Amino acid sequence: MRLVSLRFVAPLLALSACAKGCEGPSPELPPAVTDAGPPRADDPNRLPVERALDLQLADRRGGTNFAAIQMLPYRRLPAFELDKNFVVRLDEHALRALEREVRDERLDNDDAILTALRMAAQDYRERAGLEPNRLVLAVDARVPADLTARVRRLALKAAQWRVVALARDGDQLVELSLTPPIDRRPADAPAVPTPTAP
Repeated sequence: MRLVSLRFVAPLLALSACAKGCEGPSPELPPAVTDAGPPRADDPNRLPVERALDLQLADRRGGTNFAAIQMLPYRRLPAFELDKNFVVRLDEHALRALEREVRDERLDNDDAILTALRMAAQDYRERAGLEPNRLVLAVDARVPADLTARVRRLALKAAQWRVVALARDGDQLVELSLTPPIDRRPADAPAVPTPTAP
C-alpha cells in the first residue's frame, strides 16, 4: 500500500519543489503586440476638435484624402466653435450632419448624400434662424481620396455656400478652401456681382 501511495506522491513533490525554483531557463512570454492605430480620443496630441468629433484630421503637409492638399488655400483657426458652424463629419463608414446620417453602402449613393446635406442645412436654418453660408467638412484622415472628392463635389452642388475642410498643420488647426475659384466654377453658377465705381 505504501508503494502505491509513493508513486502518486513523488510526482507531486517534484512539481511543488520545481515551483519554488528549478534549474534551467524560465519560459519567456511573447512580446506584447501594440496596435499603432490613430491616437485615441484622450491622446494629448489630438486637437480639441478631433477629440470632440472622435476622428483624426489629415495634415495639410502630407495628407492623402484631399487631392493636392498641400496646394489648397488655407488659413489658421486659433479658435473654432463646433456649435456655431455647419459641420459635416465624414469617416470611412458614415457621413453625419447634425442628426442626419448616411452609413456604409448608402455612401455610394449620391442622392442619399445630397438629401442628407440639404435636410441638415434646413435643420440648421430652423435652429440658428439663419442660412448656413458655408459647409465645414471634418474628414477623418483614413477616408479614401475618391470618397472625399465625391463628397466635396456633392457639397458644392447641394447649396450656394462656401465649402471648407478642417485639417492639421502640425499642431495647429487650419481651414482649407474647397470652393473652386470663380474662373473654374460651372457655367450655370450664379454670377458674382462686381463692384461699380460711384
